[in-house]
Amino acid sequence: MSEYMSISKAAEYLNVAKSTLRNWEAEGLITPLRTASNQRRYTKEMLDELLQGNMKAAKPKKLLTIGYCRVSSGHQKEDLQRQKDVVSRYCEVNGYQFKIIQDVGSGLNYKKKGLTELINMICKKQCERVVVNHQDRLVRFGFEMIETICQANDVELVVINQTDNVDPNS
Repeated sequence: MSEYMSISKAAEYLNVAKSTLRNWEAEGLITPLRTASNQRRYTKEMLDELLQGNMKAAKPKKLLTIGYCRVSSGHQKEDLQRQKDVVSRYCEVNGYQFKIIQDVGSGLNYKKKGLTELINMICKKQCERVVVNHQDRLVRFGFEMIETICQANDVELVVINQTDNVDPNS
């Protein structure tokens, strides 16, 4: 009987990042088993097949990291530029290939052009990571919903400057 490996152990076995395994799955190169709680499980045999060249493509395409920056009004253009600088610097330091999406509009408005583009990219698996400077720059309320959408599509959500115990009404 085969021993089942978590995505971390499988990535270690193949000497690749966990995101690479997720990307290979999205491209149909490997199909892991799923637990009742929807966690991926791999067998040594399925990973060995991947190593033996049964992959459809030798190298999966590298997905973008999306930096999302938002301010509430046009009067905050300096703050928007600061956010873009911080997010860009973070992506550069981490060696990510990235694109910045920016919005000017209320964090309560979910119909902003940039936010709509971001959600579409997440749902179409066109990015592997979303980076924001602060949690409330993504949305004022409903961050957990965006987080769930990211998790369902294997997209990492990175908040650079995480503030603990923030009252969303403040």
